[in-house]
Parts: sequence; C-alpha cells; structure tokens
Amino acid sequence: MAARMKKGKKGQGMESTRGAQSRKCLLGLMFAVLTLSWPTLAQAQTASAVRTDERIRLDGRLDEPAWQLAIPIGPLTQQEPREGDPPTETTEVRVLYDSDSLYFGIYCFDRSPAGIVATQLGRDSDSEVDDWVGVILDPFFDQRNGFFFIVNAAGARFDGQVSNNDEHPNLDWDGIWDARTRIADDGWVVEMAIPFKSLRFKPGLTAWGMNVERHIKRRNETSRWAGARRDVWITNLAVAGRLEGLPAIQQGKGLDIRPYVSAKREGGDFKPDAGLDVSKNLAPNLNASLTINTDFAETEVDARQVNLTRFPLFFPEKRTFFLEGAGVFDTAGLFIWHPDLLPFFSRRIGLYGGREVPIIAGGKITGRLGQYNIGLLDVQTGAQDDLGIASQNLLVARVSRNILRQSYVGGIFTHGNPSGSGSNSLVGADARFATSSFRGGKNLSLDMYLFRTDDEASSRADYAGGFRLDYPNDLWDVSLSWKQIGDNFRARLGFVPRTGIRKTNMGIHFGPRPERWGIRQVSFELRPELITDLDNRVENWSIFAAPINIQMESGDRLEFSIEPEFERLEEPFDIYNGISIPTGSYTWSRYNADLETASKRPWVVRFDYGWGGFYNGTRRQVGLGLTLKPSRHFAVAIEGERNDVSLDQGDFYTQIYSVRADYNFSPNVSWANLVQYDNESRILGWQSRFRWILRPGNDLFFVLNRGWYRTLDRNFESGFDRATVKFQYTFRF
Repeated sequence: MAARMKKGKKGQGMESTRGAQSRKCLLGLMFAVLTLSWPTLAQAQTASAVRTDERIRLDGRLDEPAWQLAIPIGPLTQQEPREGDPPTETTEVRVLYDSDSLYFGIYCFDRSPAGIVATQLGRDSDSEVDDWVGVILDPFFDQRNGFFFIVNAAGARFDGQVSNNDEHPNLDWDGIWDARTRIADDGWVVEMAIPFKSLRFKPGLTAWGMNVERHIKRRNETSRWAGARRDVWITNLAVAGRLEGLPAIQQGKGLDIRPYVSAKREGGDFKPDAGLDVSKNLAPNLNASLTINTDFAETEVDARQVNLTRFPLFFPEKRTFFLEGAGVFDTAGLFIWHPDLLPFFSRRIGLYGGREVPIIAGGKITGRLGQYNIGLLDVQTGAQDDLGIASQNLLVARVSRNILRQSYVGGIFTHGNPSGSGSNSLVGADARFATSSFRGGKNLSLDMYLFRTDDEASSRADYAGGFRLDYPNDLWDVSLSWKQIGDNFRARLGFVPRTGIRKTNMGIHFGPRPERWGIRQVSFELRPELITDLDNRVENWSIFAAPINIQMESGDRLEFSIEPEFERLEEPFDIYNGISIPTGSYTWSRYNADLETASKRPWVVRFDYGWGGFYNGTRRQVGLGLTLKPSRHFAVAIEGERNDVSLDQGDFYTQIYSVRADYNFSPNVSWANLVQYDNESRILGWQSRFRWILRPGNDLFFVLNRGWYRTLDRNFESGFDRATVKFQYTFRF
C-alpha cells in the first residue's frame, strides 16, 4: 500500500509538470493569436437616438409624431439561411429617449401577415417558437456585458443578461420594462419602453453598444443589424453596433424598494408573512441588494429527472434573488450545462437535501468599477432543527478584470458550509482569452482555472484545475478540455459530483449546408471522453458519434447516434430498489434515434428511442412529447419517458410523466399548471401558479402545491397541500 501511494504521488507530480508546460504553451500561443487578430475587427454599424418630450403611449401603433422624427437605424442583413443576403422582409427600427426611458419602435413588414407565427403570450415563454424581434444593449460599452429584450408577435416579453459575451446568457433575469405589439395588414409592430433605472450603465457615455435581431419563424429566417454572420451569436457584444446621440443619462437615486406580503397555508389556516428587498446603486455600474425574510413561494418547481448513475443530478437555479447579476460569479471554462465542476452553485444556499432552509437576510453587491467586475454575496440562513442544521453564514466573493477586447482574469473565494459540519473555504483563479476575429472572423477562446479548498470536517485541503480550448463556429465547432479534481477537493458551496479524477473531453462538430433537398444543415458529431483516477487508471470512457443529424429548412430535425461506453466500478452501487450492480469492469454500446417536428406548427411532436447494452444487461429508453397550441392563449405539453432495464441482478423500469397546461389571458396575466409523476418516488405532484403583472415590477401571485403518494395497492393518498398568496410592489426613486 505504501509503495502504491508513493507511485500515485509521483504520477500526479509528473502529470502536473507536463500539464503546466502544456498550459504555458497554450497561453503563449493564445496571447499571440489574440494580439495578431485584434486589429481586424470590422467597422461597427452606427445609429442615432432622438430625444422626445412627447409622451409615448405603448400600443404598437407608432402614431406619435416623435416616431416620424426618428431616423431608421438602417437595414438588417440575413444571417440564416443565406448569410449576407438581404432579408426576405424589411424591418424598420427607430429609437427615441426621454428623461426616463429608452424607446424602440420596430415595424416588421410582412407581405403575408397570415403567415406570422404568434402562439405564446406568457412572460418568459419559449421565444423560439414564434416570430420575434430582439434588442441587445451594452450600456457599459465594454463590448462584453449587457442586457437583451425580446418581444414576439403576440406581445410576450423575454429578457436576460449577458456576461462576458457568453453564448448561453442568463435567461432567468426579469427586468422592469414594457412592450406592446399589433399585427397589421402589412406586418406587425412593436413598441418597447426600457426605463434607464432598469439598466446599469457607465456615466458620461453618449454611445452604447446595440444590436437588433429579427426571426421569421415560418421560414426559419434570422436577420441582424450588426455582425450578421453564422459564426457570431447575438450575445457577442464585441461585434455589436453603436447607438449614438444619448445624453448624460440619470438613474435618479438608483433606489428600488420592494416589500412583499403573503399568506401561506400548509395543512391548516393561512399564516401571514412579510419581507423586503432593497436595491441601491452604489455607483452607476455597481448595485447593492438586501433581502430580508426572503420568500421563494412563486418559484416554479423543478422538473423531475431519472438518475441511473452513481452521481447526483443537477437542477438549475430559478430563484429571483440569486439570478440578478448571477453572471458575475461565473468562472472561465465551467458551465451549468455540463456541471462536473462548479466552484459556486447558488442552490447550496437556502436548500439542503431537497428541503428549504429559511433565509433570514442576504446582501449582494454586483457590477463593475472601471475594468473590474465585482460580485459579493453574503447570506445568513436560519436553523432547521429537523435537519439538524444550525444557523449558517455563507459568503461568496468574485472579482475579474477585463483585458484586451474579450478577455479577462479573475479570482473567486467562498466560505461556509450549508450542512454546518465544520467550516469550508475555496479560493481560486481563472482566465479567459477570447477573440471573434481569428482567421478573418472566427471565434477562438482559451479558458484556464485553478481552485483550492480547505475543509474542516475532513481536515483536508486539495486542488482542482484545468483548461478548455474552444473553436465554436458554424462549419467547424471543435473543443478540447482537461481537468483534474483532487480526492479531497470539497467545495461545499459548489457542485462537484465526482472527485479524484482526471477528465479529458473533445468535441468535433462538422456542419455543412448542402442547400438542396430541403435540408438546412447536416451535422456530423464526435465527442470522445476519458476519465481516469489520479493514478491514470481508466475509470470511464465513451465515444458519442452522430453520423446522422439533419436539420430541415422546415425546422424538423432527425438524429441517429451511437455511443460505446466503459465503466469500472471499485465498489457496488444501488441503481434501483433492491438491485445493486457489483464491482467490475463493464463495456457496452448504446444506439439512439431522435425525431422532432418544427416548433412553428400548432402541434409539435418529439420522439426518441434508445436501445443497447447497460452494464451487464440491456436498457431500452422511450421518450415522447406532444405540444398542442390551439390558440395564443392556451398551450398544453405532454411529456413521458420510460426506461426498461434488464440486468443479471434483476429487472426494473422507471417512468416519468408530466403535463404542462398554460392559459395566458394577456402578456401580463397568466395561469401555469405543471403535473408530474414518477414511479420511483411514487408522488403525483401538481403546481398551479397564477401571476398578474399589475405593472412591471408589481406582481400578484397565487400558488398551489399539492401532492399525492401512490401506495402499493395503487391508491393515492394526500402527501402535502400548500397554498400561498403573495403580493409584491416596487417603489423606484
């Protein structure tokens, strides 16, 4: 045993030395590439905003005289399906401002108004299923951070935040703004009002970054004002245009006070409650938030998942307080859609073991000072006696500095342990070097990170680190990543499902566009993965290959994939009630076929079928989804998944069913229902959420959560019954 440990340490040291040399070479190469490609950025598009003292009424008519004084910003250019061509339909965009708000008047001409797709009315519904137009703003004019606002043809609003030009922005941020639409005989019109108090911006600027994008759903056509290239995503503000003519904008006192009152019932009478959220601008780009007696009763429940692995599942954050400014806490090269190493995961705060932990108070500072991005979060949670958890203080601090055009270096620190079993801290550094002008306009980035944790409960300290090299473009999308996570790496405020490993991932995606047979794009994918322990013994490997992945011009999609896998088990694990997979090495191959019809239709079908080996047996997976949209007010989606597993140790199956039924009376009044059942927990759950936006920032919620437990004799017995009425009002100064 002693000899083996000594050998392991030697192996780690050699790997660390080679890794350090490789990272130095990558860093030097990347810096040279960035420096050489920096001057090649194209000249930005420019537009002018016009001041008005006239009251703008949001009705989708653009009939105020001020709109005629505003000069259209210029034509959009087609990005999809024919890059660089004029759009098939004209779009006119005008910009006004007054002392309080920025206004956009957008006329989306359409020679076939009957073909306009407008099926969604709910706030933050799926924008991709309809005709829509979006505006993205960079009020810092740092070419990397901003806000986006989308309105579909029915008037539904969507918004989010962009951090460091991320291709996958924060879609869960809800700003205070408003919009109205109208479908006319020659197209559709949107009027949009964005209060300056809802934005963070650099004082003294007379120009902001801006871009506009329009999507015509029946043709799957996308056109854009600036950076209309397939290799550029709309949230890449480095290629946005300029909105000029802005005055020295004032945010007032920059103070928002949002109290709430609520009444909750759980098996008895309603009990009153109250709380308060306060937001204050410490500087034009720096905001402080305070929450007292935080309540998340209106948050949508998590979608249930099947877990047939040894590791915990990941559920995304949905709580409003933690979503505001969340991007500033992100670290380079680590993403929530592949969460195998997250130094900070906000769901560790206020939730433990699937149960809510009360939040007594919390404070947060997010924003920018000069070239620095700052995030500070401090939360005091209450005691939870039935979980054996005492009151805890949890702290996260993050700072990064912008360098070059799209790059940064940063550091992160966390302190606290939600379980209360001793203190825990994490400290780390990361860096991102990125460009959008490699080889005449291609994207290229290098991310690197290194973290250390000190854990009192285990009396251990350890490290995790790695890099990701990414070339994300339309024809070729290639990436290589490597990470090492120490045996004793304990990020109590993060998400690290697996420790003591070295993990290497590669992704190769080739996507030609044949422009024939009704095919938009054909993709060929190859994604190998290798996981070893710290002695370099293979624990897992897999090779995902998709020789067929066809995207039709209509929006329909078909994919067939093959995935051979290997897994070595050092100890048995329970995969299902009474069924355990023994130690040993297992190799198997799986096959999968996916079919999904275009979302523009009033009905959408999704079908996937998987089959093949699974450990020492077989597994068959069937998934089916049906979405019906009989009108823009009503939509119902039915989803089901079943796994039939046959092993030497026994047979079992898993089932998950869900039904979403949403009725939207208007863009401001919605009623959402979600029913879920799975045969593992045997719980049938129903959440019903009614939301009335009386005015942006002022909301009334009625939320009902009910659950029934299915007994062994197939009867349903009441499990929980909770109801909440909540009203929140925003005072802005």
